[in-house]
Amino acid sequence: MVRAAVPFMLGIAWSTWRTPAPGIAAAALVLISLAVALVLLLPVFRDSRWERAPAIGLWCFVFGMFWQTLRDPSHDRFHVSGAGSVEGPWAMRIDALNGITEKLVRADAAILAGSDNGEWRYRNGKVMLTLMRRVGERDPRVGDEVLIDAPLARIERVPDPGGFDRRAWAASRGMDLELFAPPEDWRMIGHRASWTDAFGSMRDRISSWLSASGLPQRERALVKALVLGLRDELDGEQKNAFVRSGTVHVLAVSGTHVGFIYLMLSFLLGWWGGGRRARLLRGVLVLLALWGYAGLTGACPSVLRATIMFSLFTVAGMSSQRADTLNSLFAAALVLLVWDPHMLVEVSFQLSFLAVLGIVIFYSPLMRLWSPENWLLRNVWALTAMSLSAQLFTTPVSLYLFKAFPVWFLPANLVVVTAAGFAVYGAVALLVLFKVPFLGAALTWAMTLLLTAVDRATIFFAGLPGAYPAVRIGLPETLLLYLVVAGFAGHWLWRWRGARWIIASSVVGLLGIWGARAVQQQERSVFTVYDDRHVLQAGLSAGRDLVVLCEPDTFAADPWIQQKVERHRRSAGLNAPLFLSPATLRADTITVTGPTVSAAERWSAPHLRIAFFNAASEWSGPTRAARLDAVVVHDLKYLEGSTLERIAATTDRIVLAGAMSWKARNFARQWCADHNMPCHDVRDQGAFILER
Repeated sequence: MVRAAVPFMLGIAWSTWRTPAPGIAAAALVLISLAVALVLLLPVFRDSRWERAPAIGLWCFVFGMFWQTLRDPSHDRFHVSGAGSVEGPWAMRIDALNGITEKLVRADAAILAGSDNGEWRYRNGKVMLTLMRRVGERDPRVGDEVLIDAPLARIERVPDPGGFDRRAWAASRGMDLELFAPPEDWRMIGHRASWTDAFGSMRDRISSWLSASGLPQRERALVKALVLGLRDELDGEQKNAFVRSGTVHVLAVSGTHVGFIYLMLSFLLGWWGGGRRARLLRGVLVLLALWGYAGLTGACPSVLRATIMFSLFTVAGMSSQRADTLNSLFAAALVLLVWDPHMLVEVSFQLSFLAVLGIVIFYSPLMRLWSPENWLLRNVWALTAMSLSAQLFTTPVSLYLFKAFPVWFLPANLVVVTAAGFAVYGAVALLVLFKVPFLGAALTWAMTLLLTAVDRATIFFAGLPGAYPAVRIGLPETLLLYLVVAGFAGHWLWRWRGARWIIASSVVGLLGIWGARAVQQQERSVFTVYDDRHVLQAGLSAGRDLVVLCEPDTFAADPWIQQKVERHRRSAGLNAPLFLSPATLRADTITVTGPTVSAAERWSAPHLRIAFFNAASEWSGPTRAARLDAVVVHDLKYLEGSTLERIAATTDRIVLAGAMSWKARNFARQWCADHNMPCHDVRDQGAFILER
């Protein structure tokens, strides 16, 4: 299965990167199938694995390329991207709920049909859906079909440096369109039955039972997150603590929770022995528990993937007394990717697969390094070995995606994962027994203590010195880190002779890339207008120095701008910010702040020249010989065409920032469109980032 799944994954990855035309992919598959058939059937190759194995691997690669191309929505003539109109109305089905707040329901939705000039046509595609909740009506559920009279829009908003990238997150889930609907623009029209519907009333009862259990609000929010994956009641401090301590995976109902159930039942039923009847009965009970939990949590994609993966492990264990775990893992991956090849680019699939792969490869060798006689030490070491094994394979991709590393992940996971496992089991017991006199009260008291300990442990580890340092790596460094891990595994586990050369050359490559990027960083200047719809917030960096346009007192009192600047600083590897006050920017005297120079609403750094214009400005821009890289227009209600003409004569682009009236903003955008002038509207397009 490894020899089949790996080239199949590479074929999907290649087709995702360089999507061929469907006809070319089909022709390539036909030709390679004929060639492989000859290799397999001709007597000359019958006893030669050297020719047969690469031929089959090549066929799997081409089939992966073809399968991804075939399943690519852009090649579907009914896909919404080819619709003549994006105005709607639309008929959609809710496939997954991503969160419910006081005012909004966020979900993934599948388009069923769309109206084009009053005529309904079949359409398909996925949309990131946001619905404003309707007062007095139940919220939408998975499987509900809704009619929405609102336009689709591409997800194009630019995030702040280091901020949450909605475009990348949605693209990893196969979506590049979004839709926002006020309460009056949508209504439910039906429901498509699903096997998870049988668990709907149970989920509602569990939520009501938790509310009546007597748990404090903070601890109740943790139980809902741990058991049902509902994180809406968690406050920002709790979420941030789990992220910084490296334990956020316990909040996402996914492979971790399914793994808890699988391991718990395998341990509890292990005394039945390894006979055929015992294996079959144990496997049936484990499968029922896994799929029951998947139904209870709504069978969201991450849980469904993990359930399928552990189900295949279970079936493999039922079929033989000694199943090959590595083979089962790649068999599960192959089944999942044949079902949906787009999973390969989904972060949750990558992390789940890599974590299990690390455990399969490294857990047993690590356990053999030390075998303490003490029961407690043995179990602590087992959990340590499991955490290290999973981290070895997930760290490179985590660094690439999240640009930070939780330094204290190991002790935090020892405490939090252990406590979270007991919390999941305790929550199940509490749901069943909380109404029993005395016993229910005792369970509530014990759960409160346990969850308080989890909460405080995450806050403690998140607050330790250097808990979450920024680490900035690109795709080349990620691949080199995986070569280091592969070389380490080859040298330690399989005694490959060339493993040391792989490690050494990879380390040299990493050092070379980091050195080159450090030099580039010193020569780079970046101007940023942060994503804020109401006020102007901007920063100018040169090398590793960052200057923020803000009063120091205002910055100290505003956590919102503090968060933006901190994310920017961490993502780009910048020093602590310096501040330029708006009054100093407006003054006629020249002021030097770090590597920047400002005067008379002009702000410059090496390779960058920026100007600002507002209601109090009198535009007198420089000559064409000293053109500006950008002019930021902000804080005004009216704007004339003559003013824009004078601005356009001196700059390459116009940026519309916060506190502009709707009329002035629309006028400026229309004028720029008519005159082919690049224009960036922060209110509609997100952050503006200009690099030189």
